[in-house]
Amino acid sequence: MEKSLIEEELKEVWKSYLSLIDGVMAEGALSTKTKELMAVILSIAGHCEPCIKIHLRRAIKLGATRKEIAESIAITLLMMGGPIDVWTRSTIKEIMDQLGVK
Repeated sequence: MEKSLIEEELKEVWKSYLSLIDGVMAEGALSTKTKELMAVILSIAGHCEPCIKIHLRRAIKLGATRKEIAESIAITLLMMGGPIDVWTRSTIKEIMDQLGVK
């Protein structure tokens, strides 16, 4: 992925952003796995394919099951409508196949 203009030109702002990510995604009342699944949902809703790939990989590495992923995507379907299912099929399958999720 290409570097962000912010990352290149505003290094302190970028470092603060990365620190925010670390703080938000840390274990807390919600597990990091749950937070990553939430990030998948928001990435789908935001039509950010690179974000889906990043957060889905992380969720799977944290132990997200096929069923948990499906239930998370179902929340997006509920909130965003049927086009989400069609739009995300190939991206979700690609990452799950790459990581061996059965």
